Amino acid sequence: MEKITKDELFEQSQALLGQAKDIAEGKESTAEDMLRAEGMVAESKKLRERSKMMAELETAMADVKAVVTPNVVKNTAKFATLGSMLTAIHGATFLGKRDPRLVYSTESGAGGFHKTGWAETESKDLVEGTGASGGFTVFPEYLTDVFRVDPLDLIVRSRAFVIPMRARTIQVPVLNQTGVATDRSNYYAGMKASWVEEAGYKDESEPAFRQMELIAHKLVVYTEASDELLQDSAVGLEALLSGLFRGTILNEEEWTFVNGTGAGQPLGIINAGATISVARQAAGQIDILDIFNMLASFQGRNPVWIAHQSALPQLLGLSGPAGSPSYVWIGNGRDQMPTTLMGYPIFFVENCQPLGTKGDLILADWSKYYVGDRQMVTIDASKHYRFRYDITCWRAVHRVDGRPAMSAPITYRDGVTQVSPFVVLDGVGGS
Repeated sequence: MEKITKDELFEQSQALLGQAKDIAEGKESTAEDMLRAEGMVAESKKLRERSKMMAELETAMADVKAVVTPNVVKNTAKFATLGSMLTAIHGATFLGKRDPRLVYSTESGAGGFHKTGWAETESKDLVEGTGASGGFTVFPEYLTDVFRVDPLDLIVRSRAFVIPMRARTIQVPVLNQTGVATDRSNYYAGMKASWVEEAGYKDESEPAFRQMELIAHKLVVYTEASDELLQDSAVGLEALLSGLFRGTILNEEEWTFVNGTGAGQPLGIINAGATISVARQAAGQIDILDIFNMLASFQGRNPVWIAHQSALPQLLGLSGPAGSPSYVWIGNGRDQMPTTLMGYPIFFVENCQPLGTKGDLILADWSKYYVGDRQMVTIDASKHYRFRYDITCWRAVHRVDGRPAMSAPITYRDGVTQVSPFVVLDGVGGS
């Protein structure tokens, strides 16, 4: 079998890395091409590690030979491999079996008579704690994955009404259900049905519309990394950065869908005109009456609760009316904590506000929240900006907008009762 040198391995590694980079930067690269490029990067790293190992083995062999071969006699015999040399050392030291390729000396005896024989050599154990005694042959192991604590799954986007955008803005026609009429239902945007006699006059009734506009706002992440770090890292830095970019952007998007101001970013439901804020019973607490009042203000088909983690102790302590004090949350200390509250799924996330502030507990039907996607997360790398310094610049861009489809809650025909797909727990007395 033809042997391959460490330099040849390194050249093959660089060639694979270059091919993968060309695929990744290609505008017409498909998902299948990207998977092939990832495989090339992984294979490149294996070849580079093998080349590095061969170089270190060559250094180690030279160091060990220098230790076990004194300058008594220069022996021209050579070992084919490091393993055969170490085996010979082991036999000579522990088994008394001398290998002719080890040290051989010539001494002068009495009367000028010369005798030859094995030189008495110092017994020395091989240990990995000392480089020259074998430590150079022991390589550290690096796990190729970086440990991290991942957030929970995103709640909003998977449930929202997503609209692809082919331009910076998109106009979405919606029914105007903001009326406060008491002689008809405001669900139907002003349409009114009338009772008439046979052949009687029919009053005209027309629905009202309004126009909602989604504008693609830009969300970005930027970082720089040296070319040496990208090439020599044992953890696959390119893949790690790509995953972190995507996760960072989507998490920030989630936060904004809940808390956004609508100025240069999506409008979050906490600040939306369509949201109903329910005043809590006591400051810094979540009472069972707060839950009941939020349910009374909610109107939707696929509701979920989201709550800040700090609200968990309050929710664990919820109790219902006397006679069934624990039916709201958990019946005993043996069962697993349920994932529903009053029958609806509940998720504890960091994107709500802390306990005691507006938005620490939210009940929402996210299918009534519109998300406009102009550009999903796009990750690009460039060497040109800081080419002189061997720095690669990484950029991730996401263009999106989001807001509730409604501009105000729906008012019942009694003129007083209001309901909405978005209900948040407010401060005491609505403060």
